Amino acid sequence: MKVCLVNIYYRQEDYPNRYSLAVLRLGEYLESFGYDVDFVPIDLNKYQEFDVRDIIKKKYDLIGFSTYSWVLDAVKDLLNKIKSIDNKTDIIIGGPEVDNIDLNDFTREYFIIGEGEKPLKNLCDYIKSGKTDVNFFNNNPNVFTKDSLTYRKIEGPIEVKNPLFTNISISDHDFLWYETCRGCAFNCGYCGHKTRKNVEYIDLDIVKQEIINIGKIGFKKVFVIDPNFAGTKERAKIVLKYFNEYAPNTVIGLYFRPEFIDDEMISLLSKANIDHIRIGVQTTNPNVPKWIRSNNIDKIISELPKLSKNNINWRGELITGLPGDNFDGLKTSIEFMKNLNPTEFYSYHLTLIPNTPLYKLKDNYSNPLWIKADEMSRAYESSTYSHSELLDMLSYAKENSDNYNAKKKVKRI
Repeated sequence: MKVCLVNIYYRQEDYPNRYSLAVLRLGEYLESFGYDVDFVPIDLNKYQEFDVRDIIKKKYDLIGFSTYSWVLDAVKDLLNKIKSIDNKTDIIIGGPEVDNIDLNDFTREYFIIGEGEKPLKNLCDYIKSGKTDVNFFNNNPNVFTKDSLTYRKIEGPIEVKNPLFTNISISDHDFLWYETCRGCAFNCGYCGHKTRKNVEYIDLDIVKQEIINIGKIGFKKVFVIDPNFAGTKERAKIVLKYFNEYAPNTVIGLYFRPEFIDDEMISLLSKANIDHIRIGVQTTNPNVPKWIRSNNIDKIISELPKLSKNNINWRGELITGLPGDNFDGLKTSIEFMKNLNPTEFYSYHLTLIPNTPLYKLKDNYSNPLWIKADEMSRAYESSTYSHSELLDMLSYAKENSDNYNAKKKVKRI
């Protein structure tokens, strides 16, 4: 059985790999069970020029689309073009956006809600067997169609049969997205990483072999997308040791918590080939409720300067537009960040992400912390700042934070 996995990529100047981690994990998993998988990456800026007949002529049994909010229009356009020529090949849509898409925009597709490895393999088995299993949707409640809407998201262990790059290979070696776990143990109300209740971990033996493969293949740079690198402090130390030993020439970037820092961690980070560590401070304004940004200011003050002192590149991150904040609060947060002496820091315009606690404040004017969003779901105004004040905040943030101190960045050899 032949499977095509399509992912739509962009921002090649920042992340020069056309293949999403999602399709690589799915492809490796299916190949481990004997399915023949092709990857088809499509440039978001050129998707309207893509000739879908290049896919159709290969007569795939199943075509899958990895779907995120920023590529949804492209996915719908490509699907409509495929179905105008070939209305028989089965199509599956997965990814974070499945939670929020309007099913009226689709016709005969299958959908997967939640993580896709095992459900996709089960769907392939179902199609391969002629779709004779009358209990398929009951037994796989996170797979559905418009005609079978009794679905629910299933949480469980991450399904990995073989390490990445056991069966699959890609030609792009300048950059790679990577993960060692999924989910976050912390509870920041704005954050889209809280897509699951619990953190699930990829077995460390698998992680070790994947990092060995990363080193052997020669990926120049890896960004680890774990919401907090490796999930726990002790696990982070183990994974750092793997990178230091098995992929020492690969430059790594990661998300980190100040709570993970101690003397042993500083030693490991100093030896690692770090591009930069991203640490979310978000705001120091006490009027922003703790449930919105679960950070420990005392740990930030005591631990983050240790990174700078040891020449470890780190990027502090703030958010402009959190409800409860205002212009004076933002200025105070920026001065606080400067005093920590990061390699660089950014202040991002708040995006309201569906299914997060913060999203419940959107247009909720009965709440003391209501917030409005623009057409791109970014903060527009709130109960604590007007739209004009937000524009001043964004301008001030751009002037005083973005790329601050970047010239001090230590170049690793």
